[in-house]
Amino acid sequence: MNPFIPMYGTVLGTRLDVTDYEQALNHVVALARCGGVAAVAAANTHLLAEAAANADFAAVLKSFDVVLPDGMPLVWGLKLDGHDIKERVYGPYFMQHVLRHAPAGLKHYFFGGTKECLKRLEERARELNPQVCIAGAVSPPFGRWDDETETRLIDEINAADADFVWIALGGVKQETWIAQNRHRFKRGVFLAVGDAFALVAGLRSYAPKWMQRCGLTWVYRLSQEPKRLLGRYLIYNTRFVLAFLGERWRRAHS
Repeated sequence: MNPFIPMYGTVLGTRLDVTDYEQALNHVVALARCGGVAAVAAANTHLLAEAAANADFAAVLKSFDVVLPDGMPLVWGLKLDGHDIKERVYGPYFMQHVLRHAPAGLKHYFFGGTKECLKRLEERARELNPQVCIAGAVSPPFGRWDDETETRLIDEINAADADFVWIALGGVKQETWIAQNRHRFKRGVFLAVGDAFALVAGLRSYAPKWMQRCGLTWVYRLSQEPKRLLGRYLIYNTRFVLAFLGERWRRAHS
């Protein structure tokens, strides 16, 4: 039984934890010590827009034990509903916070990214916490996995017997993969953190703090990879804004 009792709010129908970095750390540590399987998502506007348009993915997020408000627009939405929340819980910063402050002896496993990224990530984890215990790191094959490959990867995760399994497979895909295979995992807190590996490893730079506070991290990311991200941001940011405004209008007139 989880002794931690969180506070919740909702944005676009998705339940979000009203929390901060320290409370979220305490929560995931409590989940790890329960000995079962738990799932944590760092939710941004992309994930909420997808959940608002896709009932299957909405069910995926609903199945997660913790859904962190990763984006500033989510924080603003929670504030509009009267929740006392001061900042987002940004996936890469939260990963660093857990690596640095989780109790000694709890084990970490990294799943996703390139081999170079994982090597740098392990180095960075040890810089953050020289006593950190890393149970393993795997760069899975790119693309769709056949049943044999997926079973092998899951067996490797189970064999590592880690307390925290950090997953970086890209937004929507990683959350869906965790939810679909949750019954196959023996134990551990599975944390879907997307771009956190590359950022924590130092392979990409963080947006300036002022841009983060203003909800403009996506503008900084777009400047880094315009060809890859332009279409995604046009679609999902627009979907989020329209759905959010529609939700606020319905609440105001109900």
